[in-house]
Amino acid sequence: MRWLQLSIEAPPEYVEPLTHLFNLHGEGSASVERSGGFNPDEGEAPDPTAWVTIRGWLPIDPTTQSRQSAIDLGVRLIRHFVDLPEIEAVEVSDDMWRNQKFEPIRVGTNLVIVPRSAEYSVRKSDVVIELEPGLAFGTGHHPTTLMCLEEIEKVLKPGGRFLDVGCGSGILSIAAIALGAAHAVCLDIDTEAVRSSSANLVQAGYESRASIHEGSLPHVEAPDRSFDLVVANIAANVLIRLALPIISTVIEDGAIITSGVLDSRLDEVIAAFEAVGGVVQSTRRIEDWTATRITRSH
Repeated sequence: MRWLQLSIEAPPEYVEPLTHLFNLHGEGSASVERSGGFNPDEGEAPDPTAWVTIRGWLPIDPTTQSRQSAIDLGVRLIRHFVDLPEIEAVEVSDDMWRNQKFEPIRVGTNLVIVPRSAEYSVRKSDVVIELEPGLAFGTGHHPTTLMCLEEIEKVLKPGGRFLDVGCGSGILSIAAIALGAAHAVCLDIDTEAVRSSSANLVQAGYESRASIHEGSLPHVEAPDRSFDLVVANIAANVLIRLALPIISTVIEDGAIITSGVLDSRLDEVIAAFEAVGGVVQSTRRIEDWTATRITRSH
C-alpha cells in the first residue's frame, strides 16, 4: 500500500489545531517535529517560538481526494489568523510510513516526552512520558501546555492529589502521576476528550491512579479542599466563570495553575481569582500566552 504524506510548517501555537485536522482526516497519529541543535546537558533548551513541521498521512485509495480537500479547507481557515506556507505532499511506501522516526522532546528540567517509535537512552534523572507522536508533540509544543508541564514539575509534591480541569488529552495528569502524584481526577465537558484521556492513561499504565469524568466544576468527584495541585488550561471566559469552584477545591497550602489565557485577558482572570480569595504567586508568558500560579488566602 502507498500513502500520501502531507507536511506543513507552522508556529507552535497552531500545532494543536493543525494536528487535530491531520488526525481527523488522516490515518494514525500526525506528528510534529522540531529542529534540534540544543544540548540540555549544557542547560540549553529548544526555542519555544521556533516553527515546527506537522506531518500526516492519507492512504492512497478512493478516499484520498476527499480527505485531502478537507485538510486543505481547514488550513485555509487557519490562514485567516496566520500566514502559513503551502502543504507539501509526497507519496511514500507502506514501509516508509510504518518506520517513521520521531525525536523525544524535553520539557522543564527532567520531563521527557518520548514517542513510542523513538529510540531513547534514559538518563537517571529523566521522568519519561511515552505517548503517540501526534499527542506528545502537539501538546508539548503549545505554549500553554508547555508552561503547565513546567509549572507542574516545579510545584507538585510527591503523594499529592491532582485535579485536571479541562483535561483534553490527559497529558497533564499523566505528567503529574509520573512526577509522583498519588491520584489524579480529570474533568472535561467534551466526550471525545474524556475518551482520549482514558485511553492515554491506560496506555501510560496509570488507569488505577486516575479517574476521568465528563463534566465541569462543581463536581462530586472534586470536593472542596481536596487537592494539593489544581491545573486549569482552559479559556479565559471559563476560568473567570469557574474561579470560585476552582479555588474551593484546593487545600490551604496547595496551588492552582491557570493557563490558556492570552496576555490581553490576564488582568481579568487575575481579578476574578483575587475576588474569591486567590493570591497570585507568579505569572509567566510565552509569546502572547500566559500561565499563572495562585494560592488561596484562607
